[in-house]
Amino acid sequence: MTAARAKPRGATRPSGSGRDVSATETWNAGEGEPGASGRPVTGTGKGKTALVTGSAKRLGRELALCLAASGHFTFVHYLTSRAEAETVLAEIESLGGRGALLKGNMASRKDIAAMAEKVRKVSGRLDVLVNNVGIYRTGDLLDYSVEDFEATLQSNLLGAFYLIKKTLPLFPAEGGSIVNIGYSGVESLTGSTHNTAYLISKSGLLVLTKSLAQSLGPRRIRVNMVSPGILANSVELPKRPKDIIPLGRLGRCEDVCDAVSFLVGERAGYVTGVNLDVAGGYMLGLKELDVDRGA
Repeated sequence: MTAARAKPRGATRPSGSGRDVSATETWNAGEGEPGASGRPVTGTGKGKTALVTGSAKRLGRELALCLAASGHFTFVHYLTSRAEAETVLAEIESLGGRGALLKGNMASRKDIAAMAEKVRKVSGRLDVLVNNVGIYRTGDLLDYSVEDFEATLQSNLLGAFYLIKKTLPLFPAEGGSIVNIGYSGVESLTGSTHNTAYLISKSGLLVLTKSLAQSLGPRRIRVNMVSPGILANSVELPKRPKDIIPLGRLGRCEDVCDAVSFLVGERAGYVTGVNLDVAGGYMLGLKELDVDRGA
């Protein structure tokens, strides 16, 4: 039997993508209905709200669709990619889900404060926050501009911290879940002259994850990190993935979505402060070199 979608008196439902919803509206997912990315709407997120930053494209898009499929009212966040964000929201709605658009620059404290206020007005609560935004600008370290370096740290690390701070009052008394997106091998703390600012920002985000897990534990807010490896839609792809990935294939967005879904779900209710590498074994250690070992 399909569960009813409850809508309080006076609440309005957006009839098309890109429209906001009433601040008093709630939604209960119907079990067994078609979900995003072909998944059934299970109802595990029934009555709950999720926000995925940077969810107009790529991995963020899939994470938003995945959380919507589990019944969460999902905020689709974007900065400049409004058309893509509208497409994501339209897909969520076409599959029986609910959500709203959320615009904001993760490098701007003013924008982040406005984002948190909109979440409060629209849903009145936040149960799941996924900090997915990750500026990835490459270039030789000595040629890297100070402006690009600062922008990367502002969006990837400081913006995530400030968004968490501003949305904490929205988490209910029963707690919630925060998932920060890192990169495979983040715990190895290696250097790079190719993408230094990105590595610093995500390594800092890991420290922040573990620290917040301790601070927010008494409030039953769990804080974890998911670190994807090389995905099929990654910015940079290796020529021979099987040579460096033990499981022999590129990662899929669904692999990461499954990990995030687990961490925000009830089955991970006693899991906090961890980093979960979803990388097929990539970055586990140094590959053995093919050398001449002599006689």
